[in-house]
Amino acid sequence: MYIVNILDRVNLGYAAMEMNRDLNITSVAYGTLSAAFFISFLMFEVPSNIILHHLGTKKWMARIMITWGFITALHFFAQNFTQIYLLRFLLGIAEAGFFPGIIYYFTYWFPAKERAWATSLFMVASPVSNIIGAPLAVFILDHIHWFSYAGWRWLFVIEGVPAIILGIITLLFMTNKPQDAKWLTPEEKDWLTQEIQREQVQNQIQHVSIAKVFAHSKVLHLVVIHITIQMMFQSISFWMPTIVKEFSNTFSNTDVGLIMMLPGIAGAIAMPIWALHSDRAKERKWHIALPILLSALGLAMTGFSSSITVKILGVVLNGMGNACFYGPFWSLPATFLTTESAAVGVAIINSSSSIGGFFGNKIVGVIKDSSLGVSGVLVFLIVCCLGAFTLTMTLRLKEAI
Repeated sequence: MYIVNILDRVNLGYAAMEMNRDLNITSVAYGTLSAAFFISFLMFEVPSNIILHHLGTKKWMARIMITWGFITALHFFAQNFTQIYLLRFLLGIAEAGFFPGIIYYFTYWFPAKERAWATSLFMVASPVSNIIGAPLAVFILDHIHWFSYAGWRWLFVIEGVPAIILGIITLLFMTNKPQDAKWLTPEEKDWLTQEIQREQVQNQIQHVSIAKVFAHSKVLHLVVIHITIQMMFQSISFWMPTIVKEFSNTFSNTDVGLIMMLPGIAGAIAMPIWALHSDRAKERKWHIALPILLSALGLAMTGFSSSITVKILGVVLNGMGNACFYGPFWSLPATFLTTESAAVGVAIINSSSSIGGFFGNKIVGVIKDSSLGVSGVLVFLIVCCLGAFTLTMTLRLKEAI
């Protein structure tokens, strides 16, 4: 589900290599276009998770996937900037709640001491989607022009339909809570439920009202970290294919796709290993902070080396850092919030990605169209990483997990 989610979110970055020319979209306009998704995403993220808590994961996840699949496929018919902008806005509404809903869902199924590992196995979809998505996208762009329609139009259709199919499968097969699982014995159900309840008592996790979650100091601290790192990460998701293509005048769309596979492969390998080490060491802060520094190093290599090989290595290191950050980071909210308040807390933190994505893409679009160009963009993204690192190091955590 998450692989398809990411494909449908970032395929705009690959489509832009042809779509921007066909629809006369400038870099500044494309930055605005990329940001449209995050405006609606921010508005509907928390309400979506509240609905999920009351309606159940299975029904709400099925609704999310089916609607985002239809909206993605509708990009095929867009004829101008305004229509694409409207579709991206609607896609943000449709997708809102997917990621925080799954993170919240995990609080029913995994004790805290295993949650970073479990989360990383789920989030390995992010680098895997690059492995699948990059060559798939450029293949569609270069080779699929059915009925004389451009490849970027078919890209949205071909990657939108699987979400609809998975939404139907989700409605049929997903299990909401351990108590509903036919594949667990009564003893296993009781053990898992009691183990999670015991952790909450042991770690002195108290119920926090929805209103108080919005003002919780740790939630707000994680929000600021997430906004800062998402200004980098969301911008990379949309702009990196274009940046890589500028490494050489000889790079084709296929070359870009193959290069964009590499950070996905590296991230898919590194992410679960790093998260497992965090669980076993019972440490979170440095396991969050060090990947941020690795991301910054990768950006510096990409921006300031004259060697194409070093630039590509920088892209890979940035991808590894981005991947390794998330497992330890998303294990934190449930260590100080109950499952009910965690649903809102996770949604608040994740919705902040929309703020980072909105401002990050807008700023990157302006910088790239200025005299600073790609180098200026990468300097800005490095500054975002350093800010996120500093904020992470000021976190006050109870490290016993």
